[in-house]
Amino acid sequence: MKLKIVALFLLSMTNSFAQNNAQKLDSLFNSLYTYRLINGNVLVAEKGLPIYQKSFGFSNFKTRALNNENSGFSLASVSKIFTSTAILQLKEKGNLKLDDLVTKYFPDFPYSEITIRHLLTHTSGLPEIEIFRQQVKENPNRVFTNKDFLPTLKKINQPLSFKPNDKYQYTNANYILLALLVEKISGLTFQEYLQKNIFSPAKMTSTYFQKDITQMENKNRVVDYDYPFLFSAEPENVDSVKKYKVRMLNLSGFVGNGNIISTTGDMLKFDQALYTSKLITQASLTEAFTPNKLNNGQLTQTVFGGEKASYGLGWFIASDSSKGKIVGHTGGVPGALSILVRNIDKKQTVILFDNTFSKSLHQNGLNAMNILNNKPVSISKQSLTQTYGSTLVEKGVDAAFIKFQELRDDSLHYYLSEEDMNDLGLQLLYGPVFNGHNELALEVLKQNTLLFPNGFNTYDSYGEALAKVGKKNEAIFMYRKSLKLNPGNEGGKKMLEELLKK
Repeated sequence: MKLKIVALFLLSMTNSFAQNNAQKLDSLFNSLYTYRLINGNVLVAEKGLPIYQKSFGFSNFKTRALNNENSGFSLASVSKIFTSTAILQLKEKGNLKLDDLVTKYFPDFPYSEITIRHLLTHTSGLPEIEIFRQQVKENPNRVFTNKDFLPTLKKINQPLSFKPNDKYQYTNANYILLALLVEKISGLTFQEYLQKNIFSPAKMTSTYFQKDITQMENKNRVVDYDYPFLFSAEPENVDSVKKYKVRMLNLSGFVGNGNIISTTGDMLKFDQALYTSKLITQASLTEAFTPNKLNNGQLTQTVFGGEKASYGLGWFIASDSSKGKIVGHTGGVPGALSILVRNIDKKQTVILFDNTFSKSLHQNGLNAMNILNNKPVSISKQSLTQTYGSTLVEKGVDAAFIKFQELRDDSLHYYLSEEDMNDLGLQLLYGPVFNGHNELALEVLKQNTLLFPNGFNTYDSYGEALAKVGKKNEAIFMYRKSLKLNPGNEGGKKMLEELLKK
């Protein structure tokens, strides 16, 4: 009887802790939503059981459809953990060795020193997918795919950034090549391989590849949004934002590095499958969760959710082990952010998705894990520039000034950034033309010189705006102020010379 009473007491205590954590999590995420720091889905679980699951905001701002537990979000680079898993599966079957040279499988690969391990650990020195920019200019409506990657690498013949494994440099190119390797060895498309060997065994029925990011392939697929300007009052579908066209259209056909849609529920299934031998062995996972050691003997150094970390075989590994062994991955594309955090010692899981590119999402994934382990939470703040800028355009200078002062007083939730204010001013100066935009740009850039009087760039940008509207003498004065603070400002020197010539 005593043993039964003790067991019931322990169960009651466990439930009490779980309820307390759920309340803390709800307080955190409700506050984030109030300050527009999340618009998406949250799932927090312990030992495979959700203790907190909630949806925030709209999946489609146009139709006002709400996010729900079935909403499918872009995983972005969180997809890389599937690519890593696929490679480790092939290794377990004896189809490859991690230290095999890539040229063993692709003889025409132009870099003879790079191994599969270098690709997995982001230590290859390969260039980023921005190498396609010139081809995009030549073919503005073409969607590039993995098949274009090797020919492009050979065509540009760009030297490696460093000797393989001398440094860590995160690049999508590594995982595009790994996907090509999976296809070469398995004889399946990468999509078919993951469906057969990962999604199906883990019973991930709501996870799929998005073939074309401009198409809504599933009724539960959310629309991705962002604020095109710092003075935008409402977020816009990223597919319609000009500055994202290359990423959202031309470079949207690559797989291995991203391009997978999933739900929080499906990602929990994958998380739990990793504790069994359904997908790969624990020995392979131990290897994946071991920080990579560089040629100089030092561990790879990076960040995960804003905290110090290393990188293993497709996984970030937190440097701080006081909560337990924390591994996971982050992801981000225009309009979408994602994070999976796993405490593999305590079987705790945090999954966050967002479809409005809420910048503090990754940090808040770690915050949620901290709550589970009774650790301090880092308060996320929002730049006051966005609200100030939209008020400025909608209601004018005086209303914006009052709003600015109001937000500045709320230093717990808002921060002031010289860079953001500078960007706001320049966006008003050069962005969409509307009546009075030059005057508003001057107002913002003038304010920035007063707020940050020791920043040379504030005077440089204000001088640029004054010159653009024909106020030559005032512009000369501002450029001289800028150069006094930073005599090495070559751009400012050139502009000042041109103004003086006129």
